Amino acid sequence: MIKFFTISATAFALAAGPASALSCLPTHPVAAFNAVAEADQSFFVLHGEFEFDVKKVPDVNAPPLAVTIPTLFKGKLLTGDGFTDDIEVPVTLLLDCAGPWCARMSPKTDYLAYVLKTEDELIFNVDPCYAFAFSNPEAKYIAAVEQCAAGGDCTPQE
Repeated sequence: MIKFFTISATAFALAAGPASALSCLPTHPVAAFNAVAEADQSFFVLHGEFEFDVKKVPDVNAPPLAVTIPTLFKGKLLTGDGFTDDIEVPVTLLLDCAGPWCARMSPKTDYLAYVLKTEDELIFNVDPCYAFAFSNPEAKYIAAVEQCAAGGDCTPQE
Protein backbone atom coordinates (compact mmCIF):
# COMPACT_ATOMS: atom_id res chain seq x y z
CA MET A 1 0.00 0.00 0.00
CA ILE A 2 1.33 3.40 -0.91
CA LYS A 3 1.68 5.79 1.99
CA PHE A 4 0.44 9.17 0.91
CA PHE A 5 2.46 11.95 2.48
CA THR A 6 0.35 15.00 1.77
CA ILE A 7 1.56 18.46 2.48
CA SER A 8 -0.20 21.75 1.93
CA ALA A 9 0.73 24.10 -0.90
CA THR A 10 0.96 27.76 -1.68
CA ALA A 11 0.11 29.54 -4.85
CA PHE A 12 2.96 29.50 -7.28
CA ALA A 13 4.80 32.81 -7.34
CA LEU A 14 6.04 34.36 -10.53
CA ALA A 15 8.33 37.34 -10.09
CA ALA A 16 7.96 39.41 -13.25
CA GLY A 17 10.02 42.46 -14.10
CA PRO A 18 9.43 44.91 -16.92
CA ALA A 19 7.56 43.77 -20.02
CA SER A 20 10.87 43.12 -21.77
CA ALA A 21 12.36 40.89 -19.09
CA LEU A 22 11.39 38.08 -16.76
CA SER A 23 13.03 38.25 -13.37
CA CYS A 24 13.16 34.99 -11.43
CA LEU A 25 14.69 34.48 -8.04
CA PRO A 26 16.10 30.98 -7.63
CA THR A 27 14.02 28.70 -5.41
CA HIS A 28 15.71 26.28 -3.04
CA PRO A 29 14.08 22.81 -2.83
CA VAL A 30 13.73 23.20 0.95
CA ALA A 31 12.15 26.65 0.56
CA ALA A 32 9.68 25.08 -1.87
CA PHE A 33 8.94 22.36 0.72
CA ASN A 34 8.30 25.03 3.36
CA ALA A 35 6.06 26.99 1.00
CA VAL A 36 3.83 24.04 0.19
CA ALA A 37 3.77 22.92 3.82
CA GLU A 38 2.19 26.25 4.80
CA ALA A 39 -0.45 26.42 2.07
CA ASP A 40 -4.10 25.48 1.95
CA GLN A 41 -3.85 23.02 -0.94
CA SER A 42 -2.40 19.50 -0.78
CA PHE A 43 0.70 18.41 -2.63
CA PHE A 44 2.67 15.24 -3.20
CA VAL A 45 6.43 15.54 -3.34
CA LEU A 46 7.74 13.24 -6.06
CA HIS A 47 11.22 12.24 -7.20
CA GLY A 48 11.54 10.55 -10.56
CA GLU A 49 10.68 10.89 -14.23
CA PHE A 50 7.70 12.07 -16.26
CA GLU A 51 6.89 10.35 -19.55
CA PHE A 52 5.10 12.46 -22.15
CA ASP A 53 5.08 13.52 -25.79
CA VAL A 54 7.75 16.22 -26.03
CA LYS A 55 6.08 17.54 -29.23
CA LYS A 56 3.32 18.96 -27.01
CA VAL A 57 5.73 21.24 -25.12
CA PRO A 58 5.24 24.85 -26.32
CA ASP A 59 7.98 26.73 -28.11
CA VAL A 60 10.17 28.71 -25.74
CA ASN A 61 8.91 31.94 -27.35
CA ALA A 62 5.19 31.10 -27.26
CA PRO A 63 2.70 33.86 -26.40
CA PRO A 64 1.17 33.89 -22.90
CA LEU A 65 -0.70 30.63 -22.48
CA ALA A 66 -0.96 27.50 -20.38
CA VAL A 67 -0.53 24.09 -21.97
CA THR A 68 -1.70 20.86 -20.36
CA ILE A 69 0.03 17.62 -21.26
CA PRO A 70 -0.89 14.17 -19.98
CA THR A 71 2.09 12.44 -18.39
CA LEU A 72 2.94 9.28 -16.53
CA PHE A 73 5.13 9.75 -13.47
CA LYS A 74 7.41 6.89 -12.39
CA GLY A 75 9.51 7.22 -9.30
CA LYS A 76 9.25 7.71 -5.54
CA LEU A 77 6.71 9.38 -3.27
CA LEU A 78 7.96 11.32 -0.25
CA THR A 79 6.78 9.93 3.09
CA GLY A 80 7.85 10.72 6.64
CA ASP A 81 10.59 8.13 6.12
CA GLY A 82 11.92 9.72 2.92
CA PHE A 83 11.42 8.86 -0.75
CA THR A 84 10.50 5.30 0.13
CA ASP A 85 7.37 4.41 -1.80
CA ASP A 86 7.40 3.44 -5.47
CA ILE A 87 4.69 5.19 -7.42
CA GLU A 88 3.50 5.13 -11.01
CA VAL A 89 0.65 7.55 -11.56
CA PRO A 90 -0.88 9.77 -14.25
CA VAL A 91 -0.11 13.46 -13.75
CA THR A 92 -1.33 16.45 -15.73
CA LEU A 93 1.63 18.63 -16.62
CA LEU A 94 0.66 22.32 -16.78
CA LEU A 95 3.33 24.42 -18.49
CA ASP A 96 2.84 28.19 -18.17
CA CYS A 97 4.09 30.80 -20.60
CA ALA A 98 4.48 34.41 -19.46
CA GLY A 99 4.98 36.45 -22.58
CA PRO A 100 7.87 34.97 -24.51
CA TRP A 101 9.09 32.93 -21.53
CA CYS A 102 7.76 29.40 -21.39
CA ALA A 103 8.33 26.66 -18.89
CA ARG A 104 9.90 23.65 -20.55
CA MET A 105 10.27 20.07 -19.39
CA SER A 106 12.09 17.09 -20.77
CA PRO A 107 10.69 13.58 -20.59
CA LYS A 108 12.72 10.89 -18.84
CA THR A 109 14.69 13.49 -16.86
CA ASP A 110 15.09 13.19 -13.08
CA TYR A 111 12.87 15.73 -11.27
CA LEU A 112 12.09 16.71 -7.72
CA ALA A 113 8.50 17.86 -8.17
CA TYR A 114 5.87 19.43 -5.95
CA VAL A 115 2.62 18.17 -7.48
CA LEU A 116 -0.82 19.55 -6.61
CA LYS A 117 -3.34 16.93 -5.46
CA THR A 118 -6.94 17.78 -6.28
CA GLU A 119 -10.01 15.60 -5.80
CA ASP A 120 -9.79 14.43 -9.41
CA GLU A 121 -6.15 14.50 -10.45
CA LEU A 122 -2.53 15.35 -9.81
CA ILE A 123 -1.30 18.55 -11.47
CA PHE A 124 2.34 19.50 -11.89
CA ASN A 125 2.27 23.24 -12.54
CA VAL A 126 5.58 24.46 -13.94
CA ASP A 127 6.02 28.20 -14.35
CA PRO A 128 8.82 29.92 -16.31
CA CYS A 129 10.77 30.38 -13.05
CA TYR A 130 10.57 26.66 -12.15
CA ALA A 131 9.59 27.51 -8.55
CA PHE A 132 8.46 23.95 -7.74
CA ALA A 133 10.30 21.92 -10.38
CA PHE A 134 13.92 20.89 -9.91
CA SER A 135 15.59 18.93 -12.69
CA ASN A 136 18.48 16.61 -11.85
CA PRO A 137 18.47 17.57 -8.15
CA GLU A 138 21.68 17.04 -6.20
CA ALA A 139 21.68 14.31 -3.55
CA LYS A 140 22.12 16.92 -0.80
CA TYR A 141 18.79 18.52 -1.78
CA ILE A 142 16.99 15.18 -1.80
CA ALA A 143 18.42 14.46 1.67
CA ALA A 144 17.40 17.93 2.91
CA VAL A 145 13.79 17.47 1.72
CA GLU A 146 13.69 14.02 3.34
CA GLN A 147 14.93 15.61 6.57
CA CYS A 148 12.08 18.14 6.36
CA ALA A 149 9.51 15.37 5.86
CA ALA A 150 10.87 13.56 8.91
CA GLY A 151 10.32 16.66 11.03
CA GLY A 152 13.98 17.70 11.15
CA ASP A 153 15.61 21.03 10.44
CA CYS A 154 14.01 22.58 7.38
CA THR A 155 16.26 25.59 6.85
CA PRO A 156 17.52 26.03 3.28
CA GLN A 157 21.29 25.47 3.22
CA GLU A 158 23.71 25.63 0.34
